[in-house]
Amino acid sequence: MQHLIKVMTPLLEVRNLRRDVADRNILANISFTLEPGEILFIRGPSGVGKSLLLRALACLDHPQGGTLLLHGCPPAHVGYPAWRTAVSYVPQSRASSLKGTPAELYFQSQRFSAQRARPRGDLPALVHALGLEQLVLNQQWNELSGGQSQRVALAISLALGPQVLLLDEPSSACDLISTLRVERVLSSCGAALVWVTHDPQQLSRVGGRLLELPLGTIVHLPPPPLASLPPVLQVFSETDTDGGSVSTTSVRHSSLPTVAAGGAVGNVAGAATSGGLIAAMRPSVSGPAELLDGDAAYGGYSDIPLPATALAVRRDGRSGGGA
Repeated sequence: MQHLIKVMTPLLEVRNLRRDVADRNILANISFTLEPGEILFIRGPSGVGKSLLLRALACLDHPQGGTLLLHGCPPAHVGYPAWRTAVSYVPQSRASSLKGTPAELYFQSQRFSAQRARPRGDLPALVHALGLEQLVLNQQWNELSGGQSQRVALAISLALGPQVLLLDEPSSACDLISTLRVERVLSSCGAALVWVTHDPQQLSRVGGRLLELPLGTIVHLPPPPLASLPPVLQVFSETDTDGGSVSTTSVRHSSLPTVAAGGAVGNVAGAATSGGLIAAMRPSVSGPAELLDGDAAYGGYSDIPLPATALAVRRDGRSGGGA
């Protein structure tokens, strides 16, 4: 009796991709596969062809050689509009040059034939998860900051339900807290990600695989650390606020409880959990005016980990361990 072996087809397959510019070879022999939810980072020096690779994967430019397959089918079989809907490119350039509002762009995008009958994400929820107010959807693109426009463009791309997201430094215009939000949302979105980054800490926080250009070698990254806050290393100052003892501390690596946003920024008495971390500050500052945490910044998303060397404010004056 013959036994049939079922071969699983990758979501996205790239074989020996080649890109030339003005008769000069930029990329050659790029090969990899991606499954739903997998993350492939791309790293390399400026000018090595990272954005060219993303554009080729999105079928915005035609490669000079190689094979692209989506569920085992080439772009000509899938259809180029359908391919670009399923394999969505999010460029690094600011969206401030766009006309109209993000909401208008989102609704216009849904009218394309390739977008019809596709499952939709919850755009307002994505906007909130990325730390933005809902009103940004109805502001003009040129009224948004670089970080705001970058995040709302990402939210729109996610809400349109792509199977593969091609990300060209999606947090390059974001501050630290916003970058952590971007990483959290992308890591849990379910789409396969091809993600250009220059940030080595981002690689360690997110994990996945890494494609090094120009050689085209792929390495497996260590799994990311548990989403926990680091132990306190040093106490910088201590004051009393609303009856609570507050310590401004430098923290790094693992085991404090996750962030508990407590009322207004700096309102220690209103903290949600006694003894927990209630506010985060930039590493270069030492005053409460620079607090980045609290309801204004984190809202209901109070479990985003802080990276190494962040400054923090704790409800009590202890200098180490978890609460």
